[in-house]
Amino acid sequence: MLDVNSTLVSRGDGLAIHREQTISDEFLDHLDSERLAASTVRAQDNLKVASVPVSVVEIWLRQGFDIYSAKPRDIVARLRKDGLDAFVTTNKKI
Repeated sequence: MLDVNSTLVSRGDGLAIHREQTISDEFLDHLDSERLAASTVRAQDNLKVASVPVSVVEIWLRQGFDIYSAKPRDIVARLRKDGLDAFVTTNKKI
């Protein structure tokens, strides 16, 4: 799991929390390898469909999309809609 860094910053007359998560090229390459490998393996009971970073989950929660109660196909659809296809780990139909 990639850590989310939080920093307290002064903003105008108050304080704000700045949250940041670094997504490395190595992580994205690993997800790409998983996606390629998944296409050659027969799906069983459990199929990893995505690896969604914490920062994306937090943004979605603020937008009203609860990833914890969503169906896998809805999560994949949301990733694709938001241009975050790199986090999808299978090309199989869900």
